[in-house]
Amino acid sequence: MIVIKNLTKIFPNGITAVNEISLHISKGETVGLIGANGAGKTTLIKMICGLYLPTSGYIRVFGDNPFGRKAKSPHIGMVTGQIVTDGFNRNIGHGSSLLQDELSLELNMELIKNIYKIPNDIFKKRLSEILLKFELKSLLHYRVNQLSLGQRMKAEIAAVLLFQPDLLILDEPFIGIDVVAKENIRKILQDIAKSKNITVILTTHNVEEIEKICDRVIFIDNGRLVYNGSFDRLKKSHIGLNSMKVVFDSTPPDLQDFPIDRYTINNSTLTLYYDSSILSSKDISNYLLSHGNVQDILIVKPSVEEIIKELYKEDNNGTDNN
Repeated sequence: MIVIKNLTKIFPNGITAVNEISLHISKGETVGLIGANGAGKTTLIKMICGLYLPTSGYIRVFGDNPFGRKAKSPHIGMVTGQIVTDGFNRNIGHGSSLLQDELSLELNMELIKNIYKIPNDIFKKRLSEILLKFELKSLLHYRVNQLSLGQRMKAEIAAVLLFQPDLLILDEPFIGIDVVAKENIRKILQDIAKSKNITVILTTHNVEEIEKICDRVIFIDNGRLVYNGSFDRLKKSHIGLNSMKVVFDSTPPDLQDFPIDRYTINNSTLTLYYDSSILSSKDISNYLLSHGNVQDILIVKPSVEEIIKELYKEDNNGTDNN
């Protein structure tokens, strides 16, 4: 389990990147971390990895203080969409990429085996399973710098899973990847999430990917924790306005008795917007069906992206949604 209490990071220039965040992440949980650029996501991840010393607060990663010299330091694997070619990134820290460009994928896997002292029999079995799952066997003899971006990203994740980390951090893993590669990687991450053997933290600007993969979403803005919970609770608490498009065979009926936010009429098509917490879709549909000849009804609920936009607006207006 990852336990964080009142964690704060203030840089020498006075900027508060993380502001008294408290949360916990259970072992085997898959969590999505979202927020705009500069919201504090990367700083929080660096403190979890032990790369940044917090200004104040408490943090334990699987029982260890990530900054302690004698910490057992459970294996942490990190894969970033900002591909690093030399195994070091000053903005993230050592080990942001395990793969060496000039070596073949096969030699890279052997190198990881030696670094993490993986027994030969376990290595062979694990590598065979990973190559099959990631469809990488045919690429073993390719140098890493010969791989496409999608192939490279799959290889990066495969390399990390080879030593089976307790915690896998994926920082924007879908950047620049084509649709087919993105779908393949998503399925792999869904399998990892279902296994519950590895704790996963996924950061991405694509909220749809997080919704499909993660158990829970953590939303950070201006260094503060704005939301921490399931997507279902997020949708219920910030549902916004639904829209309904109704096609009649004649003039639409009057809606003055309903608390509609707004509506438009285009010939025989009525488009209306309403708060589902005040007025149900069923009530509106029943009324319209009883007061006109309806040909078609389409109900559209707000997307998660739209809900997140509303969260940004609320936070900027000083509303706390922890």
